[in-house]
Amino acid sequence: MKIVFEPKSYKIVKGAILLVAVFLVAYVAYAATTLTVNNSGTVTIANQNVQGITFSPPSSAPTCATQTTYSNSPSPITWGNIAQSNSANGYICVKNLGGTGATYTVQTSTPPSSGITVTYNGTSTATSTPLLTGQTSLVNVVVSVALGATLGPFSYTTTIS
Repeated sequence: MKIVFEPKSYKIVKGAILLVAVFLVAYVAYAATTLTVNNSGTVTIANQNVQGITFSPPSSAPTCATQTTYSNSPSPITWGNIAQSNSANGYICVKNLGGTGATYTVQTSTPPSSGITVTYNGTSTATSTPLLTGQTSLVNVVVSVALGATLGPFSYTTTIS
């Protein structure tokens, strides 16, 4: 026969502490999958035969031919928060100011943090088709944040050359 000298209220407290511990573990597991990263991307134009304009999310794909504010130094793309295991789309419209048949290349010259990738039209480096003078083209910029990504703000540089 076992004799236990434990008041009934002590058993209730132990149960409450156990319940709180279970909720805390569940909350931490949930938070680990929904942490966000605040980031931005600078766009540098090294090819003086083109100009650009940026569109930050959440925006739909713009019609580049109707844009009028092209610049040699477009605004950075401000991504806001992207949850882990998600991605966001931004856009760069590029206008050819040089001769007919000119092309440009888009790539990330400063790599982002671990677990965060930047792609241009689905690849790490995109090259345009030959453009006529004054013709425009659209670059779809996608930032993807992996589940195990290094958290915290980061920035990267997109170079158009």
